[in-house]
Amino acid sequence: MNYIIVDVGTQSLRSILFDNSGKELFSAQKSYSAMYHDLEVEQDPRTWKDTLIQTLKNVGDYVQANQIDVVSISVTSQRASIIPVNEYGKYLYNAITWQDRRSYKLTDEILKKMSLKDIYYKTGLRLDSYFSAPKMMWLKKHQKDVYESAYKIIGVQDYVVYHLTRRFVTDHTQAARTLLMNIESFSWDDELINLFELDKEKLCDLVEPGSIVGNLDKLMSEKTGLSSTIKIIIAGGDQQCAAIGLNVLKPGVVEANTGTGSFILGYSEEPKFDDKIRVLCTASAIPGKWVLEAGMLTSGNIYSWFKKNFYDVDNYELINKEVKESGVGARGVMLIPHFKGSAAPYWNPLSRGMFFNTSLESSRGDFARAILEGISIEMSQNIRLIEELIGYVEIVNIAGGLTVFDEFNQIQADVFNKAVAVYESAEATAMGALVSTLVSLGEYQDHLAAYQALFGETAQKRYHSVSEHVHKYITIRKIIRQLYHAIDDAQLYQYLKLR
Repeated sequence: MNYIIVDVGTQSLRSILFDNSGKELFSAQKSYSAMYHDLEVEQDPRTWKDTLIQTLKNVGDYVQANQIDVVSISVTSQRASIIPVNEYGKYLYNAITWQDRRSYKLTDEILKKMSLKDIYYKTGLRLDSYFSAPKMMWLKKHQKDVYESAYKIIGVQDYVVYHLTRRFVTDHTQAARTLLMNIESFSWDDELINLFELDKEKLCDLVEPGSIVGNLDKLMSEKTGLSSTIKIIIAGGDQQCAAIGLNVLKPGVVEANTGTGSFILGYSEEPKFDDKIRVLCTASAIPGKWVLEAGMLTSGNIYSWFKKNFYDVDNYELINKEVKESGVGARGVMLIPHFKGSAAPYWNPLSRGMFFNTSLESSRGDFARAILEGISIEMSQNIRLIEELIGYVEIVNIAGGLTVFDEFNQIQADVFNKAVAVYESAEATAMGALVSTLVSLGEYQDHLAAYQALFGETAQKRYHSVSEHVHKYITIRKIIRQLYHAIDDAQLYQYLKLR
């Protein structure tokens, strides 16, 4: 049997065909981009619909040419973006994406009615404009006609699933990023919905991650050449699926996944909470389980931005070469990686990126290396926060596009002062969705059995910290933390608005 995974990322959508041994048979990918303006980040929802059809059509052509039987299409997606749609799934406003921070002032209104801690212990989330409910609230206050006309306000995964099934449905992993779901009962919470002055009927029906939610819509079948008997499965949020794909299936295991942003996740059998409200407790892609999460909003995309603007080449060969030549510590250049505000550990929507300690001797390779070191240093802080809740972690499983670069992996090992493991496939999200799919279809009893059957326990490569490097990075981390706290971010932001 064969299975299609649709992985809807921030910068591209991929449709990947796997067989039941986990072997990738065919893949189609299409890139797109969001629209950035100050605190606002929007995207035309048609990019997701069009790329979905195009990539599935490519897979459909391959399937027909090779007479392959496809059992299911599973969807995994970015989280915490919102799209208002009518009853036929037509969007009424651009998607307000997870990186959008325009609603940050509305959170002050919410705190007048419920404390930060009470919200956290109900939802597992810190009250922040990163999540869906403040974005929905902003839509109601500033685009009232759109809000009132909307039949549903849905996420990106829900939008894709609708076009595959004509059903408005979401799962616990996506709902757990809204600030509207109770993290212990996995149900919409009426008190929270009223807190944000929203209407419950505009939310999707809730199902467990891994649920089969229908068959492929006949119109979509005609457009893609895929059979209408194919089952559609909600695999869950991209980071939760990545956790499965990186073997975060039992206590004491942590993963670090770097894409557009960077996310640290650890497994938990029960809800666990950070008294200082820095670490999130969210629904796992394994039904009835939880993961602890600490994320960064910008990381890999900073490296892409720098390459685009300062190297003007199609591949990463030159920038990676200069990173190696720069050496540990980037000849003194340091980075605060808050190019769209900060999530964990600071949770500051107004924080901004900063290069520090530059000189006339600084090269562009030093800046490039400082990006990778700055990302890793903030990730290391988040690993420590999760360790406070789940105990000491000896090894970190890492993934994401940047892990093809050995130097970045070694930087992570040195900064984390831990061994890091890179698995054979860097596509952890798709692999996790495949594991979930096989369990949902009854091929394996549970996720651990499915993972071990497909991938085993062996990492492709492990990197170990170098003592000399560790000591340098400890000093750099202290300087960067002092630098962050020395800046009045609110005043800095007001200054930047005057540019």
